[in-house]
Amino acid sequence: MVMQLTAKQSIHLPRTAELIRVEKLSDGEKVFEFKFDDGKELGQRPGQFVEVSIFGVGEAPISVTSSPTHKGSFELAVRATGSVTDKLHTLEKGAKVGIRGPFGNGFPIDTLKGKDILFVAGGIGLFPLRLADQLRYG
Repeated sequence: MVMQLTAKQSIHLPRTAELIRVEKLSDGEKVFEFKFDDGKELGQRPGQFVEVSIFGVGEAPISVTSSPTHKGSFELAVRATGSVTDKLHTLEKGAKVGIRGPFGNGFPIDTLKGKDILFVAGGIGLFPLRLADQLRYG
């Protein structure tokens, strides 16, 4: 059983989230959109990640790929590369997972605003950098 996060609980305790959308990008990559069962926001900063738990399989760190300004849900772009991510790729709308986090320092948005910045990424690493528009227009 996964405990629900309260104001006094830690980000280290998983919260249940429902898979509300899956978008296939290629044979090995998909975008998954989740919303928390408790209705609360993830509260991430650009560049942070979460730990995704697939019950009975394990847990894996995944970068958050949606902007913090997108309310009500969050997206994760995932390449199938191991037991947890392979299982995630088999889940359908309505499935439940555990989410811990967000973790990491994120991008230093305030210090980067108004500056010329070059982001370099390859493959699935491009998704978190879509947030560069927030630096420019946010």
